[in-house]
Amino acid sequence: MKIKGREIKFLKTVKSTCDIEDLCPNHDISRFPELMGGSVKTVNTTVAKLIHILNEGYEMNRQMNEEGYKANILTEEEILYLDDATFTQLAEEMMQAFNGQKPTVETEDSKKNEVAE
Repeated sequence: MKIKGREIKFLKTVKSTCDIEDLCPNHDISRFPELMGGSVKTVNTTVAKLIHILNEGYEMNRQMNEEGYKANILTEEEILYLDDATFTQLAEEMMQAFNGQKPTVETEDSKKNEVAE
């Protein structure tokens, strides 16, 4: 998805997993689902941190592997100033990356032409 003219992507790296584990209760990644509980403020700020962490993973990985590329990481503040719909879409894409899923594109089934006899 594009935000402020730049494509925002996510990557689960070793560092991002460590950073996310630090957010979890008792620093236990198995307790990740507990991060999504609590007040709206708590959940939204946690999701903003997760978006930032996984975007940082993508940007820094690309910077390390692509000569001349300069990381352009979304800040938590930029994320929190997004409108609700954009924030929700970004959160969904972030969770897909966290869960190791690739974004999907919906397509319509093509209709086969039937030849009349």
